[in-house]
Amino acid sequence: MKTIRAGVIGCGSLGRVHIDCVSKIEGIQMVAYCDIYENKAQALLQEYGGEYATSDVDRFFADETLDAIYVTTLHDTHADYCIRALESGKHVMVEKPLSLTVEDCLRVGETVERTGKKLMTAFKMRYYDLLLKAKELIPQPVMVTMQMMDNRWPDGAWANDPIKGGGNVLSQGCHSTDILRFVASGEPIEVYAAGGRYYQAADVVDNLTAVFRFDNAVAGSLVQGDCNCPRHVSKFFMQIFAENKSVTLTDRLTKLIYQEAGKDPVIFTGTETGFLEENKAFVECIQEDKRPPIDHVDGLYATLMTLQAVKSLRSGKPEPIRSLVDKVLQKKEQTTL
Repeated sequence: MKTIRAGVIGCGSLGRVHIDCVSKIEGIQMVAYCDIYENKAQALLQEYGGEYATSDVDRFFADETLDAIYVTTLHDTHADYCIRALESGKHVMVEKPLSLTVEDCLRVGETVERTGKKLMTAFKMRYYDLLLKAKELIPQPVMVTMQMMDNRWPDGAWANDPIKGGGNVLSQGCHSTDILRFVASGEPIEVYAAGGRYYQAADVVDNLTAVFRFDNAVAGSLVQGDCNCPRHVSKFFMQIFAENKSVTLTDRLTKLIYQEAGKDPVIFTGTETGFLEENKAFVECIQEDKRPPIDHVDGLYATLMTLQAVKSLRSGKPEPIRSLVDKVLQKKEQTTL
């Protein structure tokens, strides 16, 4: 089977993580590196090997020998880079979020469907071993809660820029909404939220709490922000409830406590898996010509859930989610008839 030739745009910390994963997987090879700071690209070329490093992104898109491109740049560049990569005939792995706007998510999705190329959104938390264990223990929950609370982000951090990063709720909240939807095993109908910009200098929502109603009657709640990282439950904390049973995930989702009524709790321990597993899944979907397990629709939902939560806290009323996605899908079906 042909070895997939890949390149990466964005040679920062996340780019390095994916490059390191690729170096451990058979069937794919990282051969090209691109960054606006060419010395960063050159450093990774020297460390991991390959063919060239450049600051010229056009060279990447024009390189017909590349089969796949990793997009690990600032959030506001994701959509345009994904679209250009897809239109140049390359498969794409893009770091979360797919985009910070619904319009850009839809542009990417249209390009995926039009070109027939694979695009995988990198939501590594779906591959946490204990999150998968939790779904196994409670496949049909009644309620799901997800909390991701960080220490306060610095005012000058790029991720706090309203355009480049969107702030904590939009930048990291997409992880939370994605696994909330993943564990609920349904599609979110609507959201009602409260919160706001309490102290960040930039015009971003820094803390938010929201309730989601799913189409399978599951109730989901989200607490997202950067007030403070609670030591007892850690930055990532999740609880899943069904009749007479519950799962609690603490320690960044690496400790699972399973409780059934009338029985002693069972404790499982795990690790922060995800990066290697999502990269293996990306390679597999290309090799086997199948739909990526986390695609542009998942990326759209994760972004839309956070954006509609922000819209709800400003409007003071529930805001729709599922109906907006349905309209997009119906419009796409009509245009293909």
